[in-house]
Amino acid sequence: MKKWAYYDELKRQLENQGLTVNVLPKRSSLLEHLSDVRSHRCLVGGDSLPMHFALGTGTRCVSLFTCTSPWEIYNYGIQEKIISPLLEEFFYQRGYDDRATTAISVDEVFGAVVAQLETSVAVNR
Repeated sequence: MKKWAYYDELKRQLENQGLTVNVLPKRSSLLEHLSDVRSHRCLVGGDSLPMHFALGTGTRCVSLFTCTSPWEIYNYGIQEKIISPLLEEFFYQRGYDDRATTAISVDEVFGAVVAQLETSVAVNR
């Protein structure tokens, strides 16, 4: 349920804006994975270990909540939470349902990423 359906489309849209998009690779250690997360200006993903790494390292992030509790995660002023309009229906459900993975639009996530990047630039001036 956590696997958002539109990562590839978001990647294309961001690259069309001249942005470099990296997909986190599998790593053999947590330290390597942490280093990958820290190298990003904005991490996009679900409620997952990379999200927690981003929050812990001060890396801006856009986090998608399709079936888990967004209320338990503090944003530290660096996270934009996007909560599925179908969260109540799929809350902590196991298995897979296409509607859970497609309920958050690409446009909404794209806008949140651009806003995070703009905030990052403004803060670093």
